[in-house]
Amino acid sequence: MSSDSKLNPRQIEAFQKFMLTGSVTNAASLMHVSQPAVSRLLADLEKQLGFKLFVRSHNKLEITPEAHLFYQDVERLFTGLDSLSRSAAAIVNNNRGKLRIGAMPVCSDSFLHDVVADFAISHPQIRIELETAPRNQLIEMVLDRKVDVAIIADVDIDDEDFDCWELYQQKARVFLPQGHPLANRDSLTPKDLQDERFMTLSYGSPFRTRVENLFIGQGIKRNIVFEARSQHLLLQLVKRGVGIAILDPFILLADDRGIVTLPLEPTAQWSYFLVQARVPQQSALANAFRSSLLAYMKKLK
Repeated sequence: MSSDSKLNPRQIEAFQKFMLTGSVTNAASLMHVSQPAVSRLLADLEKQLGFKLFVRSHNKLEITPEAHLFYQDVERLFTGLDSLSRSAAAIVNNNRGKLRIGAMPVCSDSFLHDVVADFAISHPQIRIELETAPRNQLIEMVLDRKVDVAIIADVDIDDEDFDCWELYQQKARVFLPQGHPLANRDSLTPKDLQDERFMTLSYGSPFRTRVENLFIGQGIKRNIVFEARSQHLLLQLVKRGVGIAILDPFILLADDRGIVTLPLEPTAQWSYFLVQARVPQQSALANAFRSSLLAYMKKLK
């Protein structure tokens, strides 16, 4: 075979099918062509290669040692093609690649447990990265393409840079330990809480600002005994009777034992959004995750 000769893929396919089935008739059936057509392809392949693939004896093709040796490489070729087909199918079905999700801590500590678990199980070949960060940092991460999607509270960002989908409208609630004297009330007001041991998120949290504005608006000073950056931590301390807190009800999706929650009147309310950078072509994997997330949040409403 000369160095500039190129093998015909159809000839190689005929050879592979013959080696698999052991007959020209069966090879022709797999290729959906006539038996003479396969015979011609095999004869042309022999001529192209420059060595015998078969010895014709008593109307039967006997496979030569050279054919067996050549078939080892052909088999590797078709194994590689099968792998490429599986890879293409995985891409079509959003079952290959990497998905980078950004979320605020209260989201990653609550409903994202279920959403990410379900998505990972239904897309077993993908790699998922979950980044937890404050709202403003997440916005920058979306702009810098460090995450494919982000889940944030409230949207006051430039619509020309982002695509946004509202996920859920939320209201803050008062969290009390079981057995607390106020636990049998239908709702609570800021005035009801002014003498309570109060726990809150640290300064810089938009959630803390929302809650503080309620008390400031009514001229009520709180007895703050503990501050932290994690709603999950505050939830655990409420359970242990350290104090009460006004928190996002989503945190209960992870653990609601030993807790009583009551509406706050007036309340702080906000919405959660899924945010993606506005680009000409969104990642199919990110779009699939968005669909799963929207379907999950719809069940919570």
